[in-house]
Amino acid sequence: MEIILMVVLLAITLAFGWAATKLGMAKVVGQLIAGVVVGPALLHWVEPSHLMHIVSEFGVLLLMVNAGLETDARQLRDNFKAANFTALMGVIAPLVVFPVIALVFGYEWQIALFWGVVFAATSISITISVLGEQGKLGTQMGAVILGAAVLDDIMALLLVTAYSLFIGGSGLGLNTIMPIIAFAFGVLLRQSSRSDKILHASEMFGQWTVFPIFFGSIGLNVVFHDLSKTWIAMVVLTVFAVATKYYGAGIGARMAGLDKHTGNAIGAGMVSRGEMALVIAQIGATGGILSGKVFGEIVVVIIASTLIAPLMMRPLIKKVQ
Repeated sequence: MEIILMVVLLAITLAFGWAATKLGMAKVVGQLIAGVVVGPALLHWVEPSHLMHIVSEFGVLLLMVNAGLETDARQLRDNFKAANFTALMGVIAPLVVFPVIALVFGYEWQIALFWGVVFAATSISITISVLGEQGKLGTQMGAVILGAAVLDDIMALLLVTAYSLFIGGSGLGLNTIMPIIAFAFGVLLRQSSRSDKILHASEMFGQWTVFPIFFGSIGLNVVFHDLSKTWIAMVVLTVFAVATKYYGAGIGARMAGLDKHTGNAIGAGMVSRGEMALVIAQIGATGGILSGKVFGEIVVVIIASTLIAPLMMRPLIKKVQ
C-alpha cells in the first residue's frame, strides 16, 4: 500500500510541477503545493510513511551529489570570501532576531532559542533547483550561494549540537551531515572524465522519481487544524524567516564587494530552509525539545519560506548581469 501511495504522490507532484512551470513559477513550488493538497492538510489522500521518508532522504542526497557535480571547486575557492560573509550574516540575523520574536509570542526561552537555530539553516536543494532551471549554477552568484549554503548548514549543525549539549536532544548524527558529505562527493566526482554523463543520467532519474517525492513529502508535513489559533504568529515568523536571510545574507554579500543586484539575488537564494531546517526541527522533536504542536508550527514556516524563495529568486536572478 505504501508503494501505491508513493506512486500517487509522484504522479501528482509531477503534474503540479509541470503546471507551475506553465504559470511561470519554479517547478519545486508546484511540487511542494502538491504535497500540501494531497496530504493531511487538505485531501488526506497520502500520509507520510517510512518508505516515503527513505526515498525522500535518497532524493536529498542525490540532489547534493548533483550540486557537487555542477559546482566548480576552483570557483568556490575564488568566491570563498563572499560565501563566508554571506553565510555568517545569514546565520547571525535569524539567530538573533527569531528568539526575540518567538519570546514576544509567548514561547519559552528554550523553544524561542531553538527557533533561531532552525532558521539559521539554508536549503541548498531548493536553491539548486531554481539556479539549475535558470542556468546559473556555474556562475559567480551560483558559487557564492552554494558555498554560503554549505557553510550555513555546517554552522547550523554545530549550533544544534551545542544546543543539545546544554538543553538536551540527540545532537549531531550521520543522517544530519550526510547531505554535506554527498555534496563534497559530487565535487570530487566532477573531476572524472565521465562527469557530464553521470550528471545527465542522475538528473534524468532524479527529476522523474525521487526529487518530486522529496519536495512533495515536505508538503505532507503540514496539518492546518492544529495551527488555527497561532496563524498570526505563523505569518509574522514567516515574514522574519524571509527578511532575516534576505537582508542578512544580502548585506553579507555586499560587504564582500558584490554589486547590489547580485547581493539581492544571493539574499533571495538563501531564504529557503527546506530539508536541512526540517532535519534540525526533527532533532528537536525526537529529542523532546519540541512538542508536536511547536514542531508543526516550525514546519509551516519552513514550507512557507520554501514556497516564497523561488518566487523571489526568479525575477532577482534576471537582473544579475
